[in-house]
Amino acid sequence: MLWILALMQSTYGIPCGYTLDQNNQPIETDKEPWINEKLSACKFYEKSPVCCTQSQDEGIGNDFVSLDATFGSDGDGCDICAANMKRFWCAYSCDPRQGEFLKITGRANVTDPRNPNRTIDVQTVTLRIHPQVACDVFSSCKRTNFASQVSAMQTPGGFFTFQAEQGVSSSLQLIAIEFSEQNSLLMPNTDNCNQTFEKAADGKFYDPYQFEIKKPCGCNTCEDSCDSQKVLYQEPGVFYGFDWQYVLFAWGWAILFAIGFTLYRQCKRKNAILQEEGDSIYN
Repeated sequence: MLWILALMQSTYGIPCGYTLDQNNQPIETDKEPWINEKLSACKFYEKSPVCCTQSQDEGIGNDFVSLDATFGSDGDGCDICAANMKRFWCAYSCDPRQGEFLKITGRANVTDPRNPNRTIDVQTVTLRIHPQVACDVFSSCKRTNFASQVSAMQTPGGFFTFQAEQGVSSSLQLIAIEFSEQNSLLMPNTDNCNQTFEKAADGKFYDPYQFEIKKPCGCNTCEDSCDSQKVLYQEPGVFYGFDWQYVLFAWGWAILFAIGFTLYRQCKRKNAILQEEGDSIYN
């Protein structure tokens, strides 16, 4: 369904939402998407109109290091999650439909999340995300160590809002998240943890958007990779924890002891009877 919506909305005559000035500060723009053939981070946009400059693309690439360390296998996370997050931020900055899903609402002075004693001037924006995109990306990330340990990231809305708030210092944008099926950020065919990827000529694995997948995601970092047929928990029954080998061994010795003790008592009784008979003869 998402790819149909993307196809229906793939007109590039809409002005972009924002760009960067000569000081790399975000500013509003009315420039229409253009072809940028020098993309290194968001390579899957190379041959289509985009809204990001080369400087923006380079900045996104620098952020990829943090994404790998936070959500990817470099940080004991899931590379599928990291790849989806990379694609998401590429779409945010470069997608030719940026003017539809991103609205500039003004500027504000806010406290720097990294330095509470510092106030920074930021651009305020509203980002509309398609609900299916939010659910698909969150599904691939919610079991990663970072997301599972932050209480504010336990829902799709909280997951994206938390990152938007924490990114104020570097992006100089205060992003308000909204979810809508209309005029929203789309990501058809989001990577999932059950996918397999063919090895490239360099011996590495890449997803369809040219993001490296260093290793598969396990059940502990991505729910979609869990085997639904495997019994992960079975309710304890009457004989839960019952070890037949030890029980039979104990009962075996108990029976042998009982038999031996019974024979011993019978022998003693028989000897006592014989002794009594012998004494009566002599008397």
